[in-house]
Amino acid sequence: MPAAPLRRPDLVADQGNAPPFGRRRFPGDDPPVRVGTTGTGADLLLLAWSARDLAREVAAGVRVLGRLGVRAGGRVGNTLPGALATPGALLLGDVNEAIGALDVPLGVIDTDAAARAAWDLADRVQCEVLVLDPATAPAFFQAAPGVARSWWRGIVWLERGTGHTRPPTPREFEGWQRTWLAVPEVASFTAGSCERGALHVDAGVAVEVVNGHAVLETRGAAAAPGPFDTEMAARLVDCACGGGPALELTW
Repeated sequence: MPAAPLRRPDLVADQGNAPPFGRRRFPGDDPPVRVGTTGTGADLLLLAWSARDLAREVAAGVRVLGRLGVRAGGRVGNTLPGALATPGALLLGDVNEAIGALDVPLGVIDTDAAARAAWDLADRVQCEVLVLDPATAPAFFQAAPGVARSWWRGIVWLERGTGHTRPPTPREFEGWQRTWLAVPEVASFTAGSCERGALHVDAGVAVEVVNGHAVLETRGAAAAPGPFDTEMAARLVDCACGGGPALELTW
C-alpha cells in the first residue's frame, strides 16, 4: 500500500474537482449502475458501483453475513435506510436474495409509529435475525411488545466505525449478537465478528494498520479509489477462534 492513503475529505474534494465520481473510473464495458451516498451537505460523498463491482459487494455480503449466521431459508429483518444510503436495505436485500434468505425491510425507525409498525411486521413474519443500527435501536427496542419470541435467534449490529454503544436488548431476547463492519467508501461488507467479538476482515479487502489507523483497500475492484485511511483506531490481533488474524477497533 502507498505511504499516504486517502482519507474521506480527500475523496470529497476529489469529487468536487472531477464530478460526479472523482478518481473512481469505470471502464466503458462496465459503467456505474447504482449510486449511494454518505454524509450530507458539503460533506456529502457520492458512491457508485458498476455491475461487476456490485457483484463483488454482494459476494462479500454472502461471505460476511453467512459467517454472521444468515442461512438459506432464514428470515432476516432490518431497520436500515434504503437505496440512497450505504450500506442500506437495498444492498442487504441483494445479499439475502443471493443467500436464499427471506429479506424483510422493516423501515427506518424515526418515529414511535415506525417502531410499532416494524415490530408488527417482524412478529408477523417471525424474523429469526434482525440487522440493526445502534443509533436507532433504542427507539425500536422501547416499542417492543413484551412477548416471548422463540424464533428470534440473533442480532447483527451494523458498525460504521463511529463507536455507537449498543443499547440493552429486550428481556425477551436470548440469542447471539454479532457485528457487521461497513466502510462503504471501500467495501460495504468489510468484516464480521466471531463469537469472541473480533472482526475478521473479508477476503476481498486488504488491511493494514498505519499510524494506529485501519487502512483498507478493495482487492480487484475497478472503481476502487485506492488505499483508504478509515481514521478508525485499530490494531491487528491473532484471534483464538481459529479464524485467522482479526481487526480490533480501539477507538
